[in-house]
Amino acid sequence: MNKLALIILLISLKYISLAQNIIIKGHAKTFENKELGLWIYNDYISNTEKQLSFSTIDSAGNFIIELNSTKIQYVTLKIENQIAAMHIEPFASYEILLSPADSTSYQNQNLEQDLKISIKLKSKIEINALTMDYDKHFDDFLSVDYRSFVSRSAQTKIDSFKIAMKSYYATVQNNYFEAYLTYTIAALEEKTQESKKKLFESYLENKPILYYHPEYNNFFNTFYKQKLQSISLTKQSSGIVHQINDRQNLKETLLLMKIDPYLQNDTICELVLIKGLYESYYDGTFNRGSIIAMLDHIIMESNIAENREIAQNILNSFSKLNVGAAAPIFELPDIKGYLHSLNKLRTKKYVYLMFFDVSCSACMQQMKVLPSLKKQYGTQIEFVSVSLDLSKGDFKNFCINNPKFDWLFLHDNAAAQMRKKYEIKSLPAYFLINPLGNFMQVPAESPVGDIDRIFYDITKPKWKKHNIGSKKNN
Repeated sequence: MNKLALIILLISLKYISLAQNIIIKGHAKTFENKELGLWIYNDYISNTEKQLSFSTIDSAGNFIIELNSTKIQYVTLKIENQIAAMHIEPFASYEILLSPADSTSYQNQNLEQDLKISIKLKSKIEINALTMDYDKHFDDFLSVDYRSFVSRSAQTKIDSFKIAMKSYYATVQNNYFEAYLTYTIAALEEKTQESKKKLFESYLENKPILYYHPEYNNFFNTFYKQKLQSISLTKQSSGIVHQINDRQNLKETLLLMKIDPYLQNDTICELVLIKGLYESYYDGTFNRGSIIAMLDHIIMESNIAENREIAQNILNSFSKLNVGAAAPIFELPDIKGYLHSLNKLRTKKYVYLMFFDVSCSACMQQMKVLPSLKKQYGTQIEFVSVSLDLSKGDFKNFCINNPKFDWLFLHDNAAAQMRKKYEIKSLPAYFLINPLGNFMQVPAESPVGDIDRIFYDITKPKWKKHNIGSKKNN
């Protein structure tokens, strides 16, 4: 009997551990039948995201999201381009209300907008209750003592506030919240030009690296902003450029970086190198191929799992939407329901891909230029416009009402998957894809920009070309 009871207990514990330990229930008025996604950052250096869970809001506006988590996390709720944020913690349940943003607050409705979120708080020590209560104190402090931040009295005021807050929350036993309080104040001190030495000693030296805490990383990223680039320009560390660009030598690069007094910790030094390589990929300080090689070395050689993961996330972000990378494949219906795939569209032609919706005035204006471009280059370039409108009826009506737009129109009918695949942040958005299925321009020039010259360059005989097609991406 005792053995049988033990077996039953072990099986029960197994299924308990597999159960979803966080539940978010709520109502999202005006978002009926739309997808609600729950996202987190993979890390706070690359700022790449991953979706933890999702739910479809029902016809009454209700939803439920279930997921697992072993730690407190800062998450983002997304409905199309509208977002809200909250904290979640293990074995907690939440009741929330989501409301659309005030449309008059945003001139461009295609950019990300804030959802209004209301959380039913069940306890004063729940993490959302603590952070919201503290945020109110913080905002009140800034509004009352605003003038002190442009005078020499700022640090005294901040010190007093810090002491008051530590005392006020003295009974709270929550490491995440303690770091939240500490590093919001650290960020404030950094903005008031507090000495780097004092900031380092107070908040970074001999302190744990909080890889998954947004406030810690906000301070860390500001403190070490462009650090690799700046020390590579010093006389003592001028060899960094050679070690990265010419030798791709991880060990020697880290040794040269350690001349800086704020990089004596091995893990921090390596993390700052990763951060600097990521920044340099876009500012041109170092050769892009060498940056990729250095990140590969870190992934293979680093002893720090979190650093390896961040380096991998950065590499993944490079390979997604970049010139030469494979364009995300798709198969979408036209107005009659016939499916068209990227693989077939690009077989013999370049593909000029545009994303739009019928409410985007800039999209409508730029489309007026496309007929003349299609007439001139349509034999060698496939013009494709993808509607991101949720309503199939809106898409069909647009096509019927605009017969002069005689190129291929498709509809994203798969829960906004194209918006995710092509990382669409605003409309219109353009991409140029070559017959191999790889990006030639990301983003591509618009019809009212330089795309005419680029089309000319890629469609004329080889002896007439003059290398103007890639100017945007060099």
